Amino acid sequence: MRNREYLGDSVYVQLDGSGNIILTTENGLPEDPSNTICLEPEVYWALAEYVESLKRKEVKTDDSETTKED
Repeated sequence: MRNREYLGDSVYVQLDGSGNIILTTENGLPEDPSNTICLEPEVYWALAEYVESLKRKEVKTDDSETTKED
């Protein structure tokens, strides 16, 4: 696996070398819970599309608020 990188909120990301993105959560203490999520490319792209749809909704909301104020 490639080097992992800290994203924030105890979440780390790394690539597994076969196109999957591995997310792990941990606080660094042995007794703390740790979780792993393996995102296959199709799942990653679905997540990315979901985030983009949220951004589009946010822009529409911001535009409509701006229009109302003008």
